[in-house]
Amino acid sequence: MLSLAAGALTGPDVTVLLVSLGVLLGTARVLGECARRMRQPAVIGEMLAGVLLGPTCLGHFYPDLFHDVFPEAGAARIALDAMIVLGVLLLLLVAGLEVDLSTAVRQGKAAALVSLTGMVFPFAIGFGAAWLAPGWLGMGGHGKPLPFALFMGIALSITALPVIAKILIDLNMFRSDLGMLIVSAAMVNDLVGWLGFALVLAMISGGEGGGGSVAATMVETLVFLGLMLTVGRWLIHTSLPWIQARWSWPGGVIGFILVTTLLSAAFTEWIGVHAIFGAFIADIAIGDSSHLRERTRDTIQQFITYFFAPIFFASIGLRLNFLASFDLLIVVVVLVIALASKIGGCFLGARWAGMTRREGLAVGFGMAARGAMEIILAQLARQHDLIGDSTFVAVIIMAIVTSMISGPAMEWVLRRTQRLRLSDLFSDRTYAADLKAHDVRSAIAELALLAAPATGLTAAAIEDAVWRREQLMHTGLGDGLAVPHARLEELRKPVLVLGRSLHGVDFDAPDGRPARIIAMILTPLRDATAQLEILKILAEAFARPSIRRGVLEAA
Repeated sequence: MLSLAAGALTGPDVTVLLVSLGVLLGTARVLGECARRMRQPAVIGEMLAGVLLGPTCLGHFYPDLFHDVFPEAGAARIALDAMIVLGVLLLLLVAGLEVDLSTAVRQGKAAALVSLTGMVFPFAIGFGAAWLAPGWLGMGGHGKPLPFALFMGIALSITALPVIAKILIDLNMFRSDLGMLIVSAAMVNDLVGWLGFALVLAMISGGEGGGGSVAATMVETLVFLGLMLTVGRWLIHTSLPWIQARWSWPGGVIGFILVTTLLSAAFTEWIGVHAIFGAFIADIAIGDSSHLRERTRDTIQQFITYFFAPIFFASIGLRLNFLASFDLLIVVVVLVIALASKIGGCFLGARWAGMTRREGLAVGFGMAARGAMEIILAQLARQHDLIGDSTFVAVIIMAIVTSMISGPAMEWVLRRTQRLRLSDLFSDRTYAADLKAHDVRSAIAELALLAAPATGLTAAAIEDAVWRREQLMHTGLGDGLAVPHARLEELRKPVLVLGRSLHGVDFDAPDGRPARIIAMILTPLRDATAQLEILKILAEAFARPSIRRGVLEAA
């Protein structure tokens, strides 16, 4: 029995732990779903749950009940804190799996410019303000201006990849060229931002881990990063096919991913850098493998998003009275700097890359979302006494506000004055009732032959452009639908080619189902919104089972 073991949880401790977890998770999930219904990120509702259950509300009006359910000390509190730490690590697992370094590299100049300007401008302004006025901006009790200034620069320049990906999915933009550019730039932002924060933690810890001095910790961190993204990445990529072929699915692959994540996290914690850095880098190496199926990624994300993430985000409100620590001036300053520097920097980068004003603004608003990554960063900084409570609240509010306005602002910027209609985009001449192809490249080639007469371009040129785009990210949407697409400089108007595959073609959709309806979208390079509009129309139309069934049964 647990109660008989020395130092173990007693029966009352287990009861308190289960009650606190149940109340925390239940309230967070309910409010998270309410946020989703209002078309807002679930993290907003989950954090509100913590504010309601913490000292801000429950602890203020019913302090005895609050301390009974969420004790400040004891074995139950230690166990709850362990669950929260695990939740943070697994949240970084989700973020790391979203990163595909090869995709970012293939995006080339545009992604590099957007990422660079989107980091340099916010970092410079945040660092300068914190360096010149550390006391006013709420430097923590650690009392070192340089780490504080570095943190503020990083906090204002980092981007929340999981939140951005969710926003783009909700807007039916994730598979678009603009969506891929935003995701690729966010990948680089996250990687550089977390590397910088790892070095900040090494500076303030003073080599307290097992690795020794600060210099040694930094060297060990860089060596770990280099090895994990080269040799480690190759070993993982080589091992995944063997594991998938011989172990049970999805348990075998998920077990392998979790073991790799936990051991990497343990190593970086040991050398004096927080465990989340090791988890994040390990999962970048895992997520970069083409052998990791979308269905496996989705299974992992669903489990973590609906269990561990709500517990972590709700737990933030348990430790702080948000009303008592609210400083309006600091909140406004942090929010204005965060929005203006990020949107402005990314806009300039997009314009230098040759994008239109509307595309540049859309990229800026998309990259402005901070969300979960900012919240984790702020929580860790507060734990290390790097920032005070007022700054912590300001950064949290900034993360929430930027996540709330990002999607609506992108919709507003990219709105079309004249709505496209599917009936205007294709005819019986651009419809293949029975595709013969059994693989993605052959399906694209078959549809390119149909598209050539309608576009005035050669089938080979169309096939090459669409295939190159497909290699950046698979375009299977799920429910038997795939949308391979490309933007072509020589094209004058949008063209849609629809194909039906009776046997199905594997486009690596999140649900693992082969695509039986394949819609090839070709749009002019200079039209910033046509591709987005068509993707949205198709996603909304084919979300209805009756439409899918009608297309599959049509002669």
